[in-house]
Amino acid sequence: MSKYTRNPFVVSFLFLIFSIIFLIVFYNKISKDSLGEQIQHRQQLAVRSVASSIEIFLNSVGRASIILANNTSQENLDQFTSIWEDSKISELVVTDKKGIVIRNSNPQKVRDFGVDTSKRDYYQWSKTAKVGEYKVFTPILSKVGASKGKYVVIVATPLVTNGEYKGVVAIAVLLSDINGDYLDNLKVLESNKTYLVTSTGEIIYSDSLGLTGSNIKEAFKNNFIGKTKILEILSNDLESDSETKLKLALPNMNNNSKLEPYLISTAPIKISDNLWKVVVSVPEKDLFVFRYSFFNKQVVAIFIVVTIFILLTLRASRNSGYSEAVVDEHKRHGIVSRT
Repeated sequence: MSKYTRNPFVVSFLFLIFSIIFLIVFYNKISKDSLGEQIQHRQQLAVRSVASSIEIFLNSVGRASIILANNTSQENLDQFTSIWEDSKISELVVTDKKGIVIRNSNPQKVRDFGVDTSKRDYYQWSKTAKVGEYKVFTPILSKVGASKGKYVVIVATPLVTNGEYKGVVAIAVLLSDINGDYLDNLKVLESNKTYLVTSTGEIIYSDSLGLTGSNIKEAFKNNFIGKTKILEILSNDLESDSETKLKLALPNMNNNSKLEPYLISTAPIKISDNLWKVVVSVPEKDLFVFRYSFFNKQVVAIFIVVTIFILLTLRASRNSGYSEAVVDEHKRHGIVSRT
């Protein structure tokens, strides 16, 4: 290698080394952060959409219950069930003022009168509720009609005639239908975890076995560094009526003692005086599958650019070296160039 091409080669080599370092260290981090932000933004949009859909549906059922309370004849109940059959309503129940079921209706036409609901929260609430008011209750195990033995979300309104309390109208929606129609659509990756949680931390639904019906504080079985702070952050978030995006170090679902970063998106569901939240979490490491595909394409693109740059540099150095060599030869032999 001559003195006329040594420097361009050194420059090209150093540029190549710098490009590799930049690509591996700096750009790798940028692509990771950028992809994580994009994924969480899209996840947030999906969570917001699902929360809004559940809120609209349950509020629609609540308004329908108020209308239904004006006429609770068996014929009207059956007609209502038929009209709303596609909307996943599983049971209609009307009680007397003592909480005993006097009429019910369901798509399967299973009659089930005489069941005592006086200890149910929705009955107790209805005794002091105002006319035209409805309330959505957290899931319970049904003991009436075709939905018996299944978890249902109850939407209730008081039954009042001429100012006198007569009982309660309760509409039951299968929890499994809410999950299937809405929450299950959020599961993009196998490691995605989906939850429906109340503002007090009660887990209404979870696709993790054993968590449905428990409290968020019971989700972490083992102690770990920062557990108290994590629970505080999650509790404050559940009490907030705004949507949020979080990145927290949480125990791995398969290995409860190992902490790893999770991307968490939440969106509120406001129904009557209830505040629930749809929560989706995904391990950040599972996004690497997408990042490596994206990253490899960028590696190829930058490698091509660097290669072209080196070739052009070598081409320029060759021409420059040739010109410098001619000038040196002329000086050595005392040849004066005429221009």
